[in-house]
Amino acid sequence: MPKTVVTLAQVTCQLHDKEANLKRMRDIVKKTNGKIVIFPELSLTGYLPRDDLFSLAETVVGPTIKAVLRLAKETKRDIVFGAPMKDERVRGLVYNSCLLATGRGRLYRYDKMYLPTFGPFEERVFFASGKDVVVAHGLHAKLGLTICYDMFFPELARLETLLGAQMLVNISAAPTTSRPFFRRVMPGRAVENSVFVAYSNMVGVHGSLVFGGGSVLLSPRGEEIVRAKDLEEDIVEAEIDLGDVEIARRLRPTIRDIRPEILDEIGAVLRRGNRQ
Repeated sequence: MPKTVVTLAQVTCQLHDKEANLKRMRDIVKKTNGKIVIFPELSLTGYLPRDDLFSLAETVVGPTIKAVLRLAKETKRDIVFGAPMKDERVRGLVYNSCLLATGRGRLYRYDKMYLPTFGPFEERVFFASGKDVVVAHGLHAKLGLTICYDMFFPELARLETLLGAQMLVNISAAPTTSRPFFRRVMPGRAVENSVFVAYSNMVGVHGSLVFGGGSVLLSPRGEEIVRAKDLEEDIVEAEIDLGDVEIARRLRPTIRDIRPEILDEIGAVLRRGNRQ
């Protein structure tokens, strides 16, 4: 069965300082044993740079993005990271994006679809909402890309699974107040889809937000493989066997037993607008 090593790089990201964050990424990627190395949400700029957002955002051919892509190709690693990204066609639109720079030298980009704008969060003030689901074919695994609040919408995880994801990757900048909710829902995402779940969260303090850490790698049966510490930097890694996805689906065939007519009815209810 195909095996690979996953690294969760739970780090403090420097607000506004792409060069410092890029240097830290280089150091970690070169030192780790991980073939898939996963950094937190907005790891290139910190969460979130507010007035500097538009000047720090790049396109896919921007200098910092190209530097990470070169690093991935040179090291043969799949590097997942977060950055604000400019719309390629519409000037002035910026997305909160999860990017995969693959060991083959290819770049995948997912723009966050579910933007939290409640309590301390105000992402809709700064970001446009993404529209496309992305399952990225890395050198070492097929990864379904998600960001933070996306984790609370099972339909996104289910669609990425049906599109071939072996692992659901969630890069996050979740504060301590969100920590118990993530701990409850993530094993469910793993079990209901029989996939690995990799969650890489930020630590440190940006403004009023204290990021909670607690990054975790879960098996397709929802079991913890490795977990990082809370509230402090921690880089953890573990070897996984991607063949465990197939085994989990034989033991609990949740994918086989999906009822598409139920999904159709959910869509119909939402379109009618008669939610309770």
